[in-house]
Amino acid sequence: MSETTARLRITRRSGKVRVRVEPGAPVAVDGGTLHQNDDGTVDVRAHGSSVLEVRCPTGTDLTISTASGAVDVEGDAGSVKVTTKSGNLSIERATAVDARGASGRVEVGVCTGDCHVVFVSGNVHIGEAAKATVATVSGKIEVDEVDDAEVKTVSGNIKLGANGGGHLAARSISGSVKISLPAGSRPATRLKAVSGHIRCECEPGHDGEVRAATVSGAISVRCR
Repeated sequence: MSETTARLRITRRSGKVRVRVEPGAPVAVDGGTLHQNDDGTVDVRAHGSSVLEVRCPTGTDLTISTASGAVDVEGDAGSVKVTTKSGNLSIERATAVDARGASGRVEVGVCTGDCHVVFVSGNVHIGEAAKATVATVSGKIEVDEVDDAEVKTVSGNIKLGANGGGHLAARSISGSVKISLPAGSRPATRLKAVSGHIRCECEPGHDGEVRAATVSGAISVRCR
């Protein structure tokens, strides 16, 4: 298998999934079986051990499905798609992320493309992303560095750190929204809080757009 042509499809019902992505590593599995399909994809299925461990080369695309259990992706992966009902998710680095689940904590280190996270309940933290799209019902959302973002939660605080010049949209029904931009930024802003204080330290201009809304909670926009 070449380093970037195949997609691994990893499936288990319950228990931890750990994927180690390493330069030049052959595809190998501990605690499961491998099956190469005619279309080039590789199916990985667990055998029932407590931890399913998979090794694969840098840039490998991953599709991971679990009912319950933590998912941990270490190294420099390609696109990563995860679906889970219950379990924490950690992705060190990927070209794209699409994560969906009912409950669990989500941690993404670096996503060089689109990072899409939809969880019912759980905190979400993204270190860096070109674009972040995040939706939760309950739980705080934090994105440290992003170009463009659209995030929303029913109950929880939102904190965004923008690279500047992009489009940011944040909405919380019950919770605060804090957005920081580079020093000297002059964004267009649309800020609305039904019950809560609004504070904007940035001069108005056309360096991207910031939209934020809360029903109950404060809104803060500052140029760091």
